[in-house]
Amino acid sequence: MLNVLLLGQSGQLACELQLTVPASIRLKVLSFAEYSVLSFAELSHIFLNFKADWVINAMAYNKVDQAELQPELAMAGNFYLVQQLQQLCALTQSRLVHISTDYIFDGNKQSPYIETDPVLPLSHYGESKLLAEQWLQQEYADRSVIIRTSWLYSVYGSNFVKTMLQLMQANEQLKVVQDQMGSPCWADSLAKVIWQIIRSKAVLAGVYHWADSGYCSRYEFALEIQTLALQLGLLSHKAELVAVNSDQFNSPAARPAFSALDSSLLRKSLSLPEVAWQQQLLQALQLFSLVSTDKKESR
Repeated sequence: MLNVLLLGQSGQLACELQLTVPASIRLKVLSFAEYSVLSFAELSHIFLNFKADWVINAMAYNKVDQAELQPELAMAGNFYLVQQLQQLCALTQSRLVHISTDYIFDGNKQSPYIETDPVLPLSHYGESKLLAEQWLQQEYADRSVIIRTSWLYSVYGSNFVKTMLQLMQANEQLKVVQDQMGSPCWADSLAKVIWQIIRSKAVLAGVYHWADSGYCSRYEFALEIQTLALQLGLLSHKAELVAVNSDQFNSPAARPAFSALDSSLLRKSLSLPEVAWQQQLLQALQLFSLVSTDKKESR
């Protein structure tokens, strides 16, 4: 039986981790609200008492645009938090899984990024996430696994898929960005990979990428969401999707134009098959459909 401490409770990845936890794992969940009001001494007491074999950091400050206006919030949630976690993990000799992002890249590459590609974040959010990576690689390299992921979505939390479904249902026409390319990732897929890393006989450490296979533009992603949602009865009508460039939205934070991730290193390490992002999206939307049906029946 392995002891695993999960930081984060209601986010989409944290929810999927709790749903997919193997029977051989004893899981303790510490929410962000609890963590934010505890002193370092109180946290040390929790770590020492629980004696976690692994700690999963599924918490982050991910309000990308707000981080441009209040960069100190991004630093607190994405860097200083990780410094504390690393110190606590060192105290208890716990291994750490830390989730990072494709936003550490500048987006100038034209093929999927691999783990050793140069990094150059375009936003305060990306900078804070990169600082956390660098800290772990310097201070805890042999006992931490950093997983960069991208375009994460789930039936839980806030994400692109849920937003698109809501906007498509509420509007006859919708503008969607066509000049941002990336790799969608179902949070269920990432959660299961994390559990495989923790249970693997091969001891992994270092930086890895994980997203579902393939890549697309935000516009192409939205088209696929709508096509599948109509087939599953999640939408009552077809909205007109208009492809536009990102400069029309005047967002405070710059996003990488191309941030697709090559996940072949982790796939090979865990002997996992490639599964196309479209296939994962279909499975996810089938769950959306079940949740929607449950809500209707409970009224």
